[in-house]
Amino acid sequence: MTAEPNERASNGPSPPEPVVGNVSVETTRTSKAVLVVGGGVVGCLTALKLGQAGVDVDIIERLPETSNAPRACGYFGAVHHMLNDIGMYKLIRAEGFMTRELSFRKPPKDDDEGRGGKVLGDIVANLPLCAPNDDLTEPGSGLLNLPQAQLNILLLREALKTGHVQIHFNNELTHITSNDDSGVTVLTHNPKSGAQRQFEAKYAVAADGAHSTARKALGLPYPGHTWPERLIATNVMVQNVEETPMHTHFVMHPTFFSISTPLQDPAMGEKTLWRWTLAADPALEKCSDEELLTDEVIYAHYARCMPGPRPLDVDIVARSVYKTHQRLVPTMRKGNVLLAGDAAHCNHPFGALGLNTGMLDGEACAEALIMTLKDSFPPAQTLNTYSDSRRKVFQFFVDPTSTQNKLRVHSNPVETAAEDDWLLRDLNHMTPKKAVEMVRPYFEVWRTDMRKAVQGQDDDPSALVN
Repeated sequence: MTAEPNERASNGPSPPEPVVGNVSVETTRTSKAVLVVGGGVVGCLTALKLGQAGVDVDIIERLPETSNAPRACGYFGAVHHMLNDIGMYKLIRAEGFMTRELSFRKPPKDDDEGRGGKVLGDIVANLPLCAPNDDLTEPGSGLLNLPQAQLNILLLREALKTGHVQIHFNNELTHITSNDDSGVTVLTHNPKSGAQRQFEAKYAVAADGAHSTARKALGLPYPGHTWPERLIATNVMVQNVEETPMHTHFVMHPTFFSISTPLQDPAMGEKTLWRWTLAADPALEKCSDEELLTDEVIYAHYARCMPGPRPLDVDIVARSVYKTHQRLVPTMRKGNVLLAGDAAHCNHPFGALGLNTGMLDGEACAEALIMTLKDSFPPAQTLNTYSDSRRKVFQFFVDPTSTQNKLRVHSNPVETAAEDDWLLRDLNHMTPKKAVEMVRPYFEVWRTDMRKAVQGQDDDPSALVN
């Protein structure tokens, strides 16, 4: 079954609808060069890059359509250059919008009008994402904003346009086997009908998220730890009451910390869509996820961290609860299966290093497979180099940076954080040298040039091990 895009009145384009044939209880087979497990952003980006290179790809996705859950929404640094290289930057920019910096703030304070209203808290520090006089915000400058659900649809549509990619919704992985000689075989079932299918490919990419069925089926552990706080993610229509060029901001607090970022370009005096992500009250730790998502609980959080008159005039569009983790698989290659995105690693979302890192995985993963399938690079060396390179990026950059982003918003007393914390202090006393040093890893470390990486392994015999 091939999914073709269609249009529907909604917030942005609707997900492609699958065309489902007659249900059969017997196994049907399909075979391509690459099978991607997971039709999210990482899986679709991987398939797009492969399709652009003429590689035939099947994507299997357990859901009936692409997900609309409130997840990531901001893209920056080397991710801009990657998106530009695959022809997606301008398309995303046309549907999204740009912001220039973010801020760390104290909790909201009284508006002194005597009616209980609040204004944004004092700025502790600003983090610039482009030069103050940058009117162009070319790729690499600023924060490109577009909800993950809309990005997913764009990537899938462009992948389908290559003519080399098919997506199969309602196909949940049940079994996977990998052999270096014969390739990969995956069995799926339709969660609604129970119909079974068999997919075969030379290589597979597991991009099916933090709860990856593929990773579990391969027997790979997921070592690391889980953060104690649950996060409540909400998409909410908010009246814009204060002009701020930063838009995105952290509210620093030992318990009720949060981050907000616009999902639509804010217009003063109008209601626009925002993402507010809130640390759940530790006093409610025994509450179920459903109880945390009640209006009563969420509005109490908003009252602590959101500016505006009281009572707040907001409309919640979407809400979800999730736990956050710092985890990394011991290898991102198992036989002819490569892992990418949250299936391979996950980290705290403060700082936008989760989905962005997964997208850079997808680019490197696709390039490794193109090198192997199209350019006769040695498979073992190339795929091992992919695994090692991306694991190093997580271990030496993503993991420590995201960990400290999280701790920074709640571990330092907010009254003294601007001088106690080196990053906040540097932001408030910025020099050109400090600015270069601060942004360098986001361009020189975060993204992997697979061809250079493999060439650098030529003298390393361990890279040749299967």
